[in-house]
Amino acid sequence: MNQIKAMQNDTLDSIAYRYYGNQSVVMLPALLEANSTLQHVVLAEHQVIHLPELVQAQRPQTIKLWD
Repeated sequence: MNQIKAMQNDTLDSIAYRYYGNQSVVMLPALLEANSTLQHVVLAEHQVIHLPELVQAQRPQTIKLWD
């Protein structure tokens, strides 16, 4: 698990978007769980934030019915 330091006026939403891009909505619950001890919405500057690893969802296997 990686760690970063929050910038001024950061929130977990903004950090998720900055580090996970279009996967931020998927990763936000894991980010919240990894930082469950946080007490404020707006983070303190230089506060250490734990970043969980981005996990790619597996695609369901498809069956080809015709050639």
